[in-house]
Amino acid sequence: MRPLNPILNVDVAIIGGGIAGLWLLARLRQHGYGVLLIENDRLGAGQTLCAQGIIHGGAKYSLGGQISASTTAIAGMPELWWRSLLGKGDIDLRAARLLADHQYLWATRAPTSRLAAFFASKLMRSRMEKVADDVPAVLRHPEFRGVVYRLDEPIVDVASVLAAFAERYHESIVLNQGPVTPKADGTLTLRHAGQATWVIRPTCTVFTAGAGNAALPWATLQLRPLHMVMARGPALPGLLYAHCLGASDVPRLTVTSHYDATGRLVWYLGGGLAEDGVQRDRREQIHAARRELETLIPWANWSRAEFATFTIQRAEAQQPRGNRPAEPGIARDGRVLAAWPTKLALAPLLAERIEEMLRTLGARPRPVDLRALADWPRPDIAVPPWDREDLEWS
Repeated sequence: MRPLNPILNVDVAIIGGGIAGLWLLARLRQHGYGVLLIENDRLGAGQTLCAQGIIHGGAKYSLGGQISASTTAIAGMPELWWRSLLGKGDIDLRAARLLADHQYLWATRAPTSRLAAFFASKLMRSRMEKVADDVPAVLRHPEFRGVVYRLDEPIVDVASVLAAFAERYHESIVLNQGPVTPKADGTLTLRHAGQATWVIRPTCTVFTAGAGNAALPWATLQLRPLHMVMARGPALPGLLYAHCLGASDVPRLTVTSHYDATGRLVWYLGGGLAEDGVQRDRREQIHAARRELETLIPWANWSRAEFATFTIQRAEAQQPRGNRPAEPGIARDGRVLAAWPTKLALAPLLAERIEEMLRTLGARPRPVDLRALADWPRPDIAVPPWDREDLEWS
């Protein structure tokens, strides 16, 4: 007679090891829940490691001159992240790496850009300060014609955030071969070559798998694409973490700075360039990026820079007309939840709301012994986009 598969009872099973799943894991573990996070790829693969690492506080969403629902939802996130980065919050991220403790908004002298900057400074006065001397070195040039605001929003190295979670909660994170789907009785099957197949019996299951949540037929989501650009090489004029304001309520260009595995400086370019770029092919997008950089920072020598592009799909809860969600999204079918944070910065808010829902569904903190899975394979951290081997640089 074939022996029964071993069974593991947990309070919560989390499917998906991006920032949403890992932050939720940390919060629930800190509050005493028995949790198992299951990933079938690498931690952060997909949306999370494609994020620019900016912990937005709402200024980006107020450039049109109005306080939006997005601004209200995200307003408290920089302070919450700061507490975690300093080890003063419920979630300890002192092991994560801070790239910069602030970023900048800069505007050209074009009237529409100046107007956007005025509205942003008026609405976000507590977090923004117009600067004259404390200007990024990149913009500290006689040819620069514009206005610069310092914005108190930190920028984190996303891979190091994932690594901090993975190390601290190592025993609660496992690698599965293939997708995970709840059976009719709510159980999950955990499989990996060379391991005994386990049956996971959770009180509640939370899917935080981004686009992978589409495996749940009732979890309607939307995909909004971006065509991101990276520039690298010795020609880059230095570190920059900034939004360049344009005529619309989307930054004309968003720049963050990173170093690849060989130590080369990389500028990671998003904002309006990435949103509008979904209509362009690779060659056209690189041409558009060069044109933007040559227009906005003409004193740098861009002829020696190498460029690469890739597209990502932002997976979010379905919205009317496909608009960007103002807040994190959660869908529910019985004791199974599907969740999307919308932005990297909103992962803590999503985790808080999920925990509140779990209480109403009967999940209660209780210890769980995970030693039986001590030898189970663990997922690696995904590779940042600038270190991907499948991208073409030119």
